[in-house]
Amino acid sequence: MSLTWRMFWRDFRAGELTLLIVSVVLAVTVVTSIGIFAERIRQTIFSEASSLLAADYVLSGSRAIPEEWFEFADERGLEQGQTLSFQSMLFGETSSQLGALRAVSDSFPLRGALEIADSPFVMGDEVEAGPPPGEIWLTSRLFPLLNVEVGDYIGVGATELRVGAALIREPDSSTGVFNVQPRALMNLADLPATQAVQPGSRVTYRWLLAGDATQITELREQIGDAIEPHYRWRSARRANENISGALDRAESFLLLAGSLAVVLAGVALAMSAQRYAGRHVETVALLKTLGYPPSRIIRLYGVGLLGLSVVGIAIGLMLGEAIHRVIIALLGDLLPANLAMHGWQAYGLGALTGFVSLMGFAWPPFYRLRDVPPVRVIRSDVYQQPKLLWQLWGTLGVLVIVYLYSGDAMLTLAMVVGGAFCIWGASMFARALLWVMRRFGSRFGRNWRLGLASLQRHSQQNGLQVVIFSIALMLLFTLTLIRTSLLSEWEQQLPEGAPNHFVYNVFEEDLPIVDEWLNQYAENESPAYPLTRGRLIEARGVDIDTLTEDLPDRSDFVRELNMTWSPEYGSDNVIVAGEWWQDYGQGDLLVSVEERFATALGVQVGDRMVYSVGGLDIEATVASLRSLDWESFNPNFYMIFNQPLQDGAGATYLVSFFLSNDNKVALNTLLRQVPTLSVIEVDALIEQIQGIIAQVTLAIEFILVLVLASGLLVLVAGIQSSLDTRFRESAVLRTMGASASLVRGTLWVEFGALGALAGVLGAAGTEAILFYLQGNVFGMETRWHPLLWLIAPLSGVALIGTVGVLSTSKVIRTPPMRVLRSWV
Repeated sequence: MSLTWRMFWRDFRAGELTLLIVSVVLAVTVVTSIGIFAERIRQTIFSEASSLLAADYVLSGSRAIPEEWFEFADERGLEQGQTLSFQSMLFGETSSQLGALRAVSDSFPLRGALEIADSPFVMGDEVEAGPPPGEIWLTSRLFPLLNVEVGDYIGVGATELRVGAALIREPDSSTGVFNVQPRALMNLADLPATQAVQPGSRVTYRWLLAGDATQITELREQIGDAIEPHYRWRSARRANENISGALDRAESFLLLAGSLAVVLAGVALAMSAQRYAGRHVETVALLKTLGYPPSRIIRLYGVGLLGLSVVGIAIGLMLGEAIHRVIIALLGDLLPANLAMHGWQAYGLGALTGFVSLMGFAWPPFYRLRDVPPVRVIRSDVYQQPKLLWQLWGTLGVLVIVYLYSGDAMLTLAMVVGGAFCIWGASMFARALLWVMRRFGSRFGRNWRLGLASLQRHSQQNGLQVVIFSIALMLLFTLTLIRTSLLSEWEQQLPEGAPNHFVYNVFEEDLPIVDEWLNQYAENESPAYPLTRGRLIEARGVDIDTLTEDLPDRSDFVRELNMTWSPEYGSDNVIVAGEWWQDYGQGDLLVSVEERFATALGVQVGDRMVYSVGGLDIEATVASLRSLDWESFNPNFYMIFNQPLQDGAGATYLVSFFLSNDNKVALNTLLRQVPTLSVIEVDALIEQIQGIIAQVTLAIEFILVLVLASGLLVLVAGIQSSLDTRFRESAVLRTMGASASLVRGTLWVEFGALGALAGVLGAAGTEAILFYLQGNVFGMETRWHPLLWLIAPLSGVALIGTVGVLSTSKVIRTPPMRVLRSWV
């Protein structure tokens, strides 16, 4: 212990340990700060997403929730609430209106908040609970329809309730979207007095749950298959198709960013550890001449590395916490006010990263120091450090950490494949390209000759640096391009003027009135789609119950579907198999089926499908399969037919459009002209989704900055590992009369060439990783990036050249005599 302390303290004062400690601190700091920040943002995003359900999980169905299920939840300490949704007439003094009522328990909502006001069509204040008994809250449009004000009484079934407030916004306004307009909210305790719910009434029961995910999972397992076929689970992540994709991609990105930070930190540590171990070969040889056995040398460096890991991890954890707080302070109002707290996992992962990285990269070369022969004291050629062992051992350690961080084996595998490609490419091409540069670049002057000669002379070392630089560039390019693709897709998902209202229950004779109103007040209206309800009962000659008995989401196939017929398909539909019909309304009945729906049932073009529509069985031939963008707010359908079903009898029409807030009141004009219409307002939902996506975007921007910063530090660590050689070469050149400008130009050529080669290999590795990530992790369109092959080499030259020259400026400033004396 005493010798270890003296030796490591001497190295620390001499600056020998500086790079190694900084690398450990860097690894722990980067992983901890990104882990804490990403975890808080992720938990905040998911908390916001929970407001789309007003809970973490919801069980909804057409039957009342069994009482024993409530007891199961109480036993696990879960928060719970209930809502009942149904339609009923609401009666004012002079008018009446069919409304969608929800009776809610006192605990509603479990997540999010309600927004109410003293008058309609104004900004409201947030409240954490629903109406008390005896009150009813009405959405703004109901006030002019019923000709009432706050404080008046309205009739609901067999009782009267006082209008307590204008309901401006509900946290789960997207739930049951085709049955919630215009809406009213009442207390569950008032429901029996209304007598509005009778046997045979169409009621939707919802059981709201919030709490620990493990306890909810246990509850779901205890209930088991008893929910079939009358109930359906929904999670906050799956509250809406439009936001689930964004959340999945955001989480994948955060995991990817954190994983890349782990790899970058490990690379920096690997280079500094190898340099430190190499500088101790002579020390170990000297110790052996003094009689130290190999076992004592192992203990000597093992205890020292353990002490370094404790110090580095402690400093890194504190810096990680401090940096994450600085980031939050700098962001200020850009972050949500209710930013979620983080757990201990980020600290544990940071500590594990420091320990595994240090032992994985530093311990193997130090362990092999026991094999250094004593004769190394006088002969430098009798022992060379083994490189393959520490590379493989350290890489394995980093990959284990990446897997523990991401929990995604495929994501880890993709990074392994991309990194292996860079290593393989460097080993195959680096020396060849360096030789080509040396052969043809020498014609351009002394700087080029000296710089490229240095590359050729140290081709083995430079080959390793090319691998390191190319991996760093590959990770940075991957993160940047994934970020760009995600933001681009989210912007396309919710463009300006996206439909925020839907009108349905439009009869054919009312279409002219609706069209006239749309032309006056609305924008971006869709065609009027005819709607009819039907159920698929047979496909490919097999009944639907048999086809879906093994499907996990069976209820999606056996339920009634909204179906339409049209001469054209939507702008966000793509024909992936078969052909669209040319002659609309003629010939046999044809159907175009959504691709995933058809794939789950094994349906292909040319198969026959049988539907039950209005009590009659209708047979159609599959003419095409379509992929749909379910994340858009355009009307989309699983089934589109080439002609009206049952001659269009009983069909109503659906129209979507964008309506600005200034024209909101105009909806009442339309409803007075056509009282049978139903209007769906999704603008509040769009606002929620846009807010969540804005938070995700902000998290991506700042995590990208952190990873870019760690990438630059990796480059500095790589350059610092070769400073000894560069000091000697510079001293020789300066002694022979070379000027400082010549040495500087030589460094520019050397690092610029390294950067160009690393950029080419990094671009190749980036394309390989992106090809997998875009198609299999983020669910995006896979495509090549030709511009990357131009930007990557230029970025490598600019980035590595600049950082390399700045990091080696000490080589130029140090007097040659000082270097030569220390060398001798």
